[in-house]
Parts: sequence; structure tokens; C-alpha cells
Amino acid sequence: MVIDNKYAKMWKDDGIVFFVYKPVRCIDLVMAEKVVLQRLELQNGMEYPIFCDLRAVYGADKAARDYLGNQGSLLTKAQAFLVESNYTLFLLNMYLRTTAVNTTIQVFKEESKALTFLSQFK
Repeated sequence: MVIDNKYAKMWKDDGIVFFVYKPVRCIDLVMAEKVVLQRLELQNGMEYPIFCDLRAVYGADKAARDYLGNQGSLLTKAQAFLVESNYTLFLLNMYLRTTAVNTTIQVFKEESKALTFLSQFK
């Protein structure tokens, strides 16, 4: 099953949920709620490690960040975020250090390293 909407494309493969955001200027709360709901439907009540490609995202408002930090970790064994720039890497790592999250999260600039990290949670 593949879910493909105007915000993201997501699917399961080899015990991992892949979640790739489409180009978006700023994730807002409505968008965050929609993509989390669809991811949970895809997972059908099962926990998975999540690969989340954020390379096409330019930002997220505070309400969306708070929602994703809490509800966005439901049914996740671990999350690997893929980013493109050092600036985004820095910002996301700072956010993760200062925000309580409910799952193991790491940020990567290389997809292969992200998938290696997630493989231990399958």
C-alpha cells in the first residue's frame, strides 16, 4: 500500500515505513495532523521504525512541531530524519535536544546511514 497525497508519499518496505515530504514552505498543524493520521492508517496499529525524508521541507510552525513531537511519534520504534543542509541538521538537532520526544530519533544527511540506524529496530 502506498499513500500519496499533496503533502507526502509514504509506504512500507522491508519492515520500515518510508515517509517522503513533498516540497512545502512550512508545515502547519492541519498538514501535520493529516500526514500523521495517514501514517497511522498505513501502519494499521503496528509499530515500525520510520524513515522521514525532510529534504523538501523548509520549516514548520510551532503548533505543527509540538504536534509532530508528540502525536507524530505514535507507533514508532525509532525515527531517522534525512536532511540536506548543515543548517537544517543543526536546527533539527537543537530542537530535539530541547524538546521531550517519545521515541529514539536521529538526524542524517546520508540515506544509507539512516537506514542502517533503523535496521536495528525492525
